[in-house]
Amino acid sequence: MPELPEVETVARELGRKLKGRKIVSVEVRAPKIISIGPATLPPVRAASPAAVARFKKIAVGQKFVSVRRRAKLLIFDLSGPWTMLVHLKMTGQFIFEDVRLRKMTGGKYRLLNKAAAPKLQLPARHTHVVFRFSDKSALYFNDVRKFGYLKLVHDNELGQVREFSEYGPEPLDKKFTLQVFVDRVSARPKAKIKQVLMDNKVVVGIGNIYSDEILFHAGVRPAREVAKLSAQELAKIYRHIRPILQKAIQAKGSSVGDFVRTDGSWGRMGKFHYVYGRKGQKCKKCGSIIQAIKLGGRTGSFCPQCQA
Repeated sequence: MPELPEVETVARELGRKLKGRKIVSVEVRAPKIISIGPATLPPVRAASPAAVARFKKIAVGQKFVSVRRRAKLLIFDLSGPWTMLVHLKMTGQFIFEDVRLRKMTGGKYRLLNKAAAPKLQLPARHTHVVFRFSDKSALYFNDVRKFGYLKLVHDNELGQVREFSEYGPEPLDKKFTLQVFVDRVSARPKAKIKQVLMDNKVVVGIGNIYSDEILFHAGVRPAREVAKLSAQELAKIYRHIRPILQKAIQAKGSSVGDFVRTDGSWGRMGKFHYVYGRKGQKCKKCGSIIQAIKLGGRTGSFCPQCQA
């Protein structure tokens, strides 16, 4: 699943590319992907032709004003009294293709970050929504597993969006102090520290990748219980959150699984990973073999020597 640095990368890139562009047509190829209104979407959704027709009617003619992020949710501000909320979930991705990029790529993109993955012409099998613009450019939403969503919400109803009220603090916000972090983490004393870091109600945007990396640099194993961590260990964890996320944003995210940037290129953060996805490999610091453990269905990777 894309985490804060990947979603921030998408928001920044699309914010530049879409600003001022007017939607001239919308193609919805998988109706269950879209919805209208503030209601939280369940994992299993029914397709609604009526919702598709209304989604298109609202979107066509709108201009993109800005794109921003809250937690892992993309917020597209539109020129009318509507906002489009997008969650990429596990495998969602956006590709923005203009005439220049189409000439460079031949209109084909490798949507899995594996060298052997085929290049696909868009729209492809897993392209579910297409926005087209007057200059022949297009915005493609792809999602292999179809867990992601695009939701139009009237600006008057944004306060009813449950996701916003449930999100914890932003880790890059100046208001996210050590005391805030300790207070929120300590509210779950019996939980494993990796699971707490991944809880969006505690702090948003830190998922499987960056919880591993943060804990490695802090020297703390992912299965440690919060109550058994010292004040010094909690402070070390806190001190590594912001630098690691900022470094990942500068590197345009980690291209693992399905994450690609909005031009189809890959993020570079993967080459800076110390433990995530490196089970069985040598630790870059001490040479010990990286180990992994299952925690609530997720894998936590760690160095048995560098992390206590």
